[in-house]
Amino acid sequence: MKILTFNARCPWKGYDGINDFIHRAGFIYDKFHTETPDVIAFQEIRENSRDLLQKMLPEYEFFGTLREENYSVEGLYTAIRKNDYVFMGSEVFWLSPTPYKVASKFPEQSGCSRICLMTIVRNTNTNELFRFLNIHLDHITGPAQMLGLKCVFDFIDEYDRRNKLPTILLGDFNVAPDSETIKFADAKKGFFEATKDIKVTFHEFGKDKRKLDYIYLSDDLKCRVESVKTWEDSHEGIYLSDHYPVCLILK
Repeated sequence: MKILTFNARCPWKGYDGINDFIHRAGFIYDKFHTETPDVIAFQEIRENSRDLLQKMLPEYEFFGTLREENYSVEGLYTAIRKNDYVFMGSEVFWLSPTPYKVASKFPEQSGCSRICLMTIVRNTNTNELFRFLNIHLDHITGPAQMLGLKCVFDFIDEYDRRNKLPTILLGDFNVAPDSETIKFADAKKGFFEATKDIKVTFHEFGKDKRKLDYIYLSDDLKCRVESVKTWEDSHEGIYLSDHYPVCLILK
């Protein structure tokens, strides 16, 4: 199973110059059709980028939503390749004290609400089920990042009480490896970070070098990790995004 977390960078018309989404779209198309990932966790998706991605990738089913009032502005989508995997169920909740209230947030949070997209997929060859949690934590305050991640792990615990499944938690955590949020994640019993050896995932179109994107797996998947790497493709100053996609392959 080839799994990808990809902050695709919102289309900000005219803001990113040659790296505006419309200029990167063909590059993304070529890369995805070469690599053919099975599951893609997208962050920073808007309606126009979602619509274009769905047209470019008809072999995938897309699930997700936008996160602000009236399901607007920006959100998360998970795409599943239809040849070997099938969608079994999905849930969206807001990272807040009231997770099922649209656009709700923690008092400590920035002006942006944040969501988690849970998706269950089945391998049609083996009938195995996998639970994916696609997240994008707050970009400003440490307390909101910590509270958001704690909210996600609380949901995982509840899901597992009802039906324990191999679980993949992935996305843009918006924090550095030495942050309290990552220390909290590392201390979570039953999970490990598969991206521990990845040093850089955010580069701001070649201007910066930081790690913000992570993949955590439940311990039952530890023996199945084959490889983890970033896709660092660029061509004449154009990148896939301002984040490197992070690709995990499970046996």
